[in-house]
Amino acid sequence: MLYLWFSGNLFYGAYAVADKLYFGLVIQPQIFAFFTLVNILQIFWYRHKWNSYKVASAGIVLSVVYAGLHVGMWKAIEHAIEQDQKGAVKFMGVLPAILIALGFFPEFYVCVKEQSVEMSNFFIMLDISGGVFSTISLVFDHTFDYVASITYLIVVLLDLVLAAMKLYFYLRGTQGLAHKERLREQQLQSSPDKVKQTNEVETKPKRLEESY
Repeated sequence: MLYLWFSGNLFYGAYAVADKLYFGLVIQPQIFAFFTLVNILQIFWYRHKWNSYKVASAGIVLSVVYAGLHVGMWKAIEHAIEQDQKGAVKFMGVLPAILIALGFFPEFYVCVKEQSVEMSNFFIMLDISGGVFSTISLVFDHTFDYVASITYLIVVLLDLVLAAMKLYFYLRGTQGLAHKERLREQQLQSSPDKVKQTNEVETKPKRLEESY
């Protein structure tokens, strides 16, 4: 998911610069790509147990590759605009939306599997607001860039799907249960004796009730 979002922002950032969108819309994908990179490096650190040297090296390599490809695609799209190659320009504008949309599907799979959406309501609403306001800002440009709007609108649509799924799982009573179960498994792995004692304390009142 994160790699697809990182790639999607790479393409969209280049498109935004070449198409001369507002400064806020140009800087937005760069900021999003930066935070996505931070999340990727956190996965290397926490999940894969990489040391600080390897994580820092990966961060530098990914940043250099991102910058190089960004400038290259920016110049390529700019050249396509000058040559009036509308098909190529539209493709480079729609491709980020496809990559970002594909990045949502692993999250959908996990949500359906666990019958729970672990994203916070604040994050979902913030993401939807960002997509809506970014689309509105395009209206005030010299010409409305409907190709650029596809990326924002697809994010809004898929976030609304996540919000609907979260409401559905809440009404079914399964929202948040998978997260609690994972925490319990982590506690069991870290201190099984403590969890065993907790279970014994929880079952004692039941035994007393049965004796009566």
